Amino acid sequence: MLEVATSVPTFTDADAEPSHIIVYEGFLTQLVTGQLNLSVPYYTSVRTSLIRMGCIKQLRRGGGTAPSQWEMCYEPTLDAFMHAQPKKVPKQTPDDAKAEQIRNLSTRIASLEAWQKSVNEMLVAKFGTEES
Repeated sequence: MLEVATSVPTFTDADAEPSHIIVYEGFLTQLVTGQLNLSVPYYTSVRTSLIRMGCIKQLRRGGGTAPSQWEMCYEPTLDAFMHAQPKKVPKQTPDDAKAEQIRNLSTRIASLEAWQKSVNEMLVAKFGTEES
C-alpha cells in the first residue's frame, strides 16, 4: 500500500499550513489477493483487522471500476493486532439461556411490583381507604 500511496495536503484552518496525510488509492481486494496471495474470503478479515487496529481509515468507497481511498494512519503491529481482536464469548447453552431469561423476568416482576406498590400508596394518600 505504501509503495503506491501519495501524500495529500489537508487544510484544517484557512490561515494554517496544510498538514499531510498518506492516502492509498486503489483496489484493496486486488491488493489482498494479488500482492498478499490470499484468497478472496480473507479480504474481509484483513480489512476489518486493519480498521479495528486504527491502521487505515476509509476516505472514499470504491466499487466497480472506481478505486477506493484509504488514509494510512500507521503501520500494523502484532501488539496492535492482539489488542484489537474481539474477545471470544463462550457459547451459551440452552440451560444458560433459560436461566438468563428467568433472571430477566424476575427483575421485571420486581420492578412492576415496586411500581404497583407506589401507585397503591399514592391512591391511598389521595383517596384514603374504603372501609364500610
